[in-house]
Amino acid sequence: MKRSITILLTLFITIAFAQENPVAASGGYSKVYVGKEAAYEKAVASHVAKWHGPDQWSQFGAKVMTGPRTGQYFTGSTGHYWQDYADRKTTKAHNDNWASITKKYVEDGSGMMFFEKILDASYNDRSAPMWEGTMYYTKPGGRGTMLNILRKAVEANKKSNYDASYAVYVIISGGDQDGLLGLITRMDSMADMAFTGPSVKERWVKAFGEKAWEKDYKDWNSSYTRSTTELVQLIPEMSTPASN
Repeated sequence: MKRSITILLTLFITIAFAQENPVAASGGYSKVYVGKEAAYEKAVASHVAKWHGPDQWSQFGAKVMTGPRTGQYFTGSTGHYWQDYADRKTTKAHNDNWASITKKYVEDGSGMMFFEKILDASYNDRSAPMWEGTMYYTKPGGRGTMLNILRKAVEANKKSNYDASYAVYVIISGGDQDGLLGLITRMDSMADMAFTGPSVKERWVKAFGEKAWEKDYKDWNSSYTRSTTELVQLIPEMSTPASN
């Protein structure tokens, strides 16, 4: 009962905030039958061209390059208000076409997940052709602790003029447990994997001091049970063209 009340309060606060900010997003993974990848990409590209143009509901498609879901596809939509989902209307032709693609090419899927972007915990976020995504499986109460630390990270990054770009998302529904937190680091190419600039510790100590670093580092690592990391490559043909 207590858990249900907490979830309802979280959803209420999240939806109220997202009515003023386009922080709502959705997406899911698809495991495509081996050997059907090229046909799947072509079918989704055709679907996007017809029903997800610049003036229609946006959609992006990407492929997982590394990590536990290597080879799977991630399809989603970002930059919405929650009301957008309530107001969205699709045609039978659209729905039938997407169902046909799924039935013909998709062996398994994660189901749809809904996310909220945490603006004050994200740093210098932007669109990019690649990203490194880390999902943290937080302990009860741990996600709040980690979000507060990520908010401090924004301040530390600014004080060091740190050249990076990332977004922080929490999963509102879907996923394989409650309390999931996602850190999405934007990349232009694999070269961005090479580390440059001051370390996290150096930035933290500069902004808050050594004792703060020791405490926050301990709190961070004790707030989750495990994490998974993957590199994801955007597929332009499977995505709504960027509007100018």
